[in-house]
Amino acid sequence: MREKEVRAKWLEEVEKLWPIAKGSVREVKKKCNRKGCKACAAGEKHTAWLMTFYQDGKQSSRHVPIPMLETVKTALENGRKLEALMVQTGLDFIKSGKEK
Repeated sequence: MREKEVRAKWLEEVEKLWPIAKGSVREVKKKCNRKGCKACAAGEKHTAWLMTFYQDGKQSSRHVPIPMLETVKTALENGRKLEALMVQTGLDFIKSGKEK
């Protein structure tokens, strides 16, 4: 495979990987901020979802609204696919240089 073909293959594969994100998502239980919440008063906690990621060398988390949860999970899966594709493309690129 030539360098030009490696690049074309890369662009074709990357285009399929939308939405995309890097990090992880997890379920947490936490208290809400509503005054008089009967569940919190009874010691129960509410389910919430957080996306955790690194930015500028620091770990951060963001709340994921329930309606976006499946889309965020898909984005994270696509992010892992992109990382694997980068490794394979790098190997293909090195191989293309040897064929010259």
